[in-house]
Amino acid sequence: MRRCFRAVLLCLWAVAAVAEGPADFAFGIPIETRGPQALFQLELPQAVYEGVLRADLADLRVFNAAGEPVPHAFLPRATATHEKRQSLRLPYFALRGDAVAGVEGLEVRIERDAGRAVVTMNGRQKVPERAAVLLGYLVDASTLQQPLRGLTLELSSGLDDVVLRMRVEASDDLARWTTLVADAPVLRLQAGGQRLEQLRLEFPPRQARYLRLSWPGSPRPLPLAGLIGEPGDALVEAPRLWKQVAAMAPPEKPGEYVFDLGGQFPADRLRLLLPQPNTVAAVEILSRPRTAAAWQRVLLTTAYRLGQGSQETVNPDFAVATVSDRHWLLRVDQRGGGLGAGMPQLAVGWVPQRLVFAARGDAPFLLAYGSSRAALAAYPIATLLPGYRSDDTEQPGNFPLGSASTGRVQTLAGESASREAIDWKRWTLWASLVLGVALLAWMAWRLARQLAAAQPPDAGSDDT
Repeated sequence: MRRCFRAVLLCLWAVAAVAEGPADFAFGIPIETRGPQALFQLELPQAVYEGVLRADLADLRVFNAAGEPVPHAFLPRATATHEKRQSLRLPYFALRGDAVAGVEGLEVRIERDAGRAVVTMNGRQKVPERAAVLLGYLVDASTLQQPLRGLTLELSSGLDDVVLRMRVEASDDLARWTTLVADAPVLRLQAGGQRLEQLRLEFPPRQARYLRLSWPGSPRPLPLAGLIGEPGDALVEAPRLWKQVAAMAPPEKPGEYVFDLGGQFPADRLRLLLPQPNTVAAVEILSRPRTAAAWQRVLLTTAYRLGQGSQETVNPDFAVATVSDRHWLLRVDQRGGGLGAGMPQLAVGWVPQRLVFAARGDAPFLLAYGSSRAALAAYPIATLLPGYRSDDTEQPGNFPLGSASTGRVQTLAGESASREAIDWKRWTLWASLVLGVALLAWMAWRLARQLAAAQPPDAGSDDT
């Protein structure tokens, strides 16, 4: 009995632990690799999101030519990147006046005429021109479309032994000034053929029409030979893939429109296309992963489409937290007639994930996906890429990543791989329990028989 019990459990475990192969997945996409690298990266195409059964991409594998799974991981999705802007020369004007009153004692106006800027300065106290000293500089940054985060001073080659502290202020109207940095050190020292310089002024990124430089308390003015502005990094959104679907309107629920995306896309942008011009409506957008699940609100906003033809103005794309649900619902406030005639359309945008895999075994490799039986098998990215750092976007890790591309979708197991999998763990547990109860019952019955056989017969009545 014990041997039989162990044999049944081993058979069930062996069936549950059978190795995965491409035939266990619904679809596959050939991967083309280029170069001798050990690790490759590729961008997941739209078809993957339309075929996976798990929003976390747990039912995705990479196989080599022998049908063996190879290690893979996902790079974190970067929805935006910082792009460095080029430095540029800025126009500046010397501020001269009374040394005691300082730059605060000057009233400055800028008049623009025919592309020229004319600066007029009036001191609160009349100072003879020969007695006026250099108090600072007015920087014209009115043409810049991005904030500045630093300035670099250019001094003449013969100017040495400079040690002072500089104040940088910002203003949009030349009347009210905000201090960006109060006492930034500026120095240029030379001794023994060596030169020490600190000519960069750094401050929090700020977009302002004007900047004012001064050195209060310093007896020696600072003549400039030039001034270079350092713009802040531009935040550039990553390119997104988009899928657009038309609505279906349940007749029993006016003002509601249902959308089926046909996949699980990690959407973080929504685009609502209204059917008629000159439409304004309060809308609520909801989503759910399955038709039997409850709707969850994603966004409550106002949608509009105003104007005609090329002069139309429409609401911008809506930024939302990442949602991978397949089913979406649009509820429209019916005051004002709702959306009128026609059907709206919904478009979702997402940043496709980048997959990294180890090129173990022979090519060609295959990206397989869509399985109800697959469990999560992806490594953490720091495990697959030694030396990985989250801030290193150009070449993550210590190993160069080769570039890979995907081909056309192939059908592997098709719909059979998407059917509900047999829960072998549950059935193994139930089988163990049933066999255990049966074994206990058999042991109890056997023990009862042994006890009955060992009991002496009852003493009968005496013969007469």
